[in-house]
Parts: sequence; structure tokens; C-alpha cells
Amino acid sequence: MTAISLGMPDVPTKLADRRVSRQIQVGPVAVGGDAPVSVQSMTTTRTSDIGATLQQIAELTASGCQIVRVACPTQDDADALPVIARKSQIPVIADIHFQPKYVFAAIDAGCAAVRVNPGNIKQFDDKVKEIAKAASDAGTPIRIGVNAGSLDRRLLQKYGKATPEALVESALWECSLFEEHGFRDIKISVKHNDPVV
Repeated sequence: MTAISLGMPDVPTKLADRRVSRQIQVGPVAVGGDAPVSVQSMTTTRTSDIGATLQQIAELTASGCQIVRVACPTQDDADALPVIARKSQIPVIADIHFQPKYVFAAIDAGCAAVRVNPGNIKQFDDKVKEIAKAASDAGTPIRIGVNAGSLDRRLLQKYGKATPEALVESALWECSLFEEHGFRDIKISVKHNDPVV
């Protein structure tokens, strides 16, 4: 039997060159720059249920996950962070909701990074200077997570809806607030429920 070549390459064609970015450390995992793309997931447990959360982190780790995010919408969740951050086999990112005080709790707990969604934290911009100092002192990167579902109402008024431009403007605005205070260990995450957007 003779093999027929259809002119298909053995290696998939690269869709685009990787954009150059600053490299940061999320615990021992390098992110950005020329680091390999890391696998990150998020737990679905209530973070306050320490046993269930650590079990799910262990399962994610066994499946190849390198960084894990845990939700922190309540004080009980914030209280669980020190144990989870200490016992997790992989770096933990605390996903902060609603109150800036949980950002400080996550940094104090030893989380490898903190994710903030400026659209759902009241008076977030007023706390950036304090957050930047605390994160800088602890060596904790900040992930700015802009979400179409909680976009700042000023941007919704300006663009009429959660457009790509509105999401990017939100992310860049929040980055600029941190950079004003000399803080640059920032990851950016922008998401929309519509993949085409």
C-alpha cells in the first residue's frame, strides 16, 4: 500500500505569533513572557468547605492543573484561605467578590495571587493604593478579571453594551490605577458569555 501525501503539514499551522508580555510568578509557576502556557482551573466547591475544596484541588492537580482559583464571596470563605493556601499542592488564586477586605485577607492568607473583578467590588478604585502596597509587600500578583456580566455601568453607558472595546477599556483602566502606584505584577483576564465577542 502506498501512502498518499495531500500536502498537509505534519505540524499544525500556527494561527498567530504569541504577543510579548511581562512574566510574573504565581507561586512557582511562571506566567507570561516566554513561559509555557500553564493550565488553570477553578473549584466548584464552597471555599469555606475546606475538606471538599482541598479534595477538588487534589483531583485537579492529578489531572494536570498547575494553578487553581477558589471563590471568596464571604467571610467564611476568606477564613478558609490560610489552610487552603498552605495545604494545596498547587498555587491558589483567591477570586474576590464584592468587598475589598477579602483582597487583604487573601494576601495575608498566603494566596499565590488574587483575582479582582472591579465591576463587582464597590468603591474598588478607592482601595487600589492600599491593595497595591499590600500586594507589593507580599509579592502577590493581582489578576484583573473583567467580566461582561459585571462591567462598570459607566462603560455600559458609553458603549451601549459589553463590547470588546468596553472590556478592554475596563481592563486597561484598572491596570493604569495599579501602575500609578508602581505595581506591575498584573495578569489580565477578559471574558464574555458570547465567544464571538
